[in-house]
Amino acid sequence: MLTARLLFNYYLIIFRLLFSLIYLIIYLIIVRLLYYMSESDSESIIITFIIPTIGRETLIDSLNSLLNQDNNNWKALVIFDDVEINYLIDDNRIEYLKTSKLGDNNIKNKAGMVRNYGLKYINDNNIETEWIGFLDDDDTLSSDYITKLKEETSLNNIEVCIFRMCYSNGYILPSISDKNIIRGRVGISFAIKKYISNNLIKNNPFEDYFYLQKLKTLKYRILISSFVTYFVRMKPVKCKYFPKVLIKF
Repeated sequence: MLTARLLFNYYLIIFRLLFSLIYLIIYLIIVRLLYYMSESDSESIIITFIIPTIGRETLIDSLNSLLNQDNNNWKALVIFDDVEINYLIDDNRIEYLKTSKLGDNNIKNKAGMVRNYGLKYINDNNIETEWIGFLDDDDTLSSDYITKLKEETSLNNIEVCIFRMCYSNGYILPSISDKNIIRGRVGISFAIKKYISNNLIKNNPFEDYFYLQKLKTLKYRILISSFVTYFVRMKPVKCKYFPKVLIKF
């Protein structure tokens, strides 16, 4: 009788220990899930893309290249320059805006004024974003653009990241020989920290070059990235890596 009672108490203790262990495991799993959910919800937007458009059909490819990003923490402002909003993708990260015609019709490149509209919109509406990037409505981005942005800017306090651009003929700018910001050899394939966005873009056929030179003069830390992440009038393709270049003042 005593042996049976001892066995009963032994099994009871084992059962209580197992129950407590299972309860603890379930509790830790729930705590971990709640932690990750709160982290995901509280994480701010990494980058907001400004996309000027005149309603070209290629805008769909541009937007799809954003939807294909391997990091979902982005926002996009699609700014229709005095044309009807004719292409829509239903995604709460994409905001569609329409303006009256901006820029000087006598200047070849008028997108700078539309980009300035986007920069002002971000600041006037207090959009929380760490970076601001640019994309034209006939270009696309690689699916790892945001991942590469985080990778390239994690060291050296980089404030401007110039990604390399690929053209349909295989031409890449900046090229491997470019060690500085050179007129005609940089494009809109760069991202800037939000606090830089009070510096507006001058409307000019070489506006990208002049803007980057202005930021260099203001002594912002500028990096020419190793990676090709921007594709001009084409869909993304795999490209080789290049040596990164930290621009000297």
